Amino acid sequence: MRMRQKKLIVLGLICLLLASFSTSVYALDADDLTELVGYTIIASSKAVGAFEGADYDKLVELDNGMIFRFKEYKYSYSYRPTVIVFAFPYSESILLYKLIIKDKIYDVDRLR
Repeated sequence: MRMRQKKLIVLGLICLLLASFSTSVYALDADDLTELVGYTIIASSKAVGAFEGADYDKLVELDNGMIFRFKEYKYSYSYRPTVIVFAFPYSESILLYKLIIKDKIYDVDRLR
């Protein structure tokens, strides 16, 4: 192979490698969203600091001042991920909450 062809092949491989790092693959799909039927998006914010997943009674604070307590365990890690907050009016005085963080849906209680 000539030097120019080798350089083009190497450049192409570098571009493919960089493209694979810049795109994220998430596992959230339409089937996952069925558990959100009836819920309404009420906020979008970022988690404060590093998010290391959910554990029972663990708290997550958002930049907008909201604080939630997890009701389940799921591991995930990211730094300051975007959080979408959903609410469902269970009764006149009770709202149920769910969060989407990265590619996972979490059951939570709102503390503030």
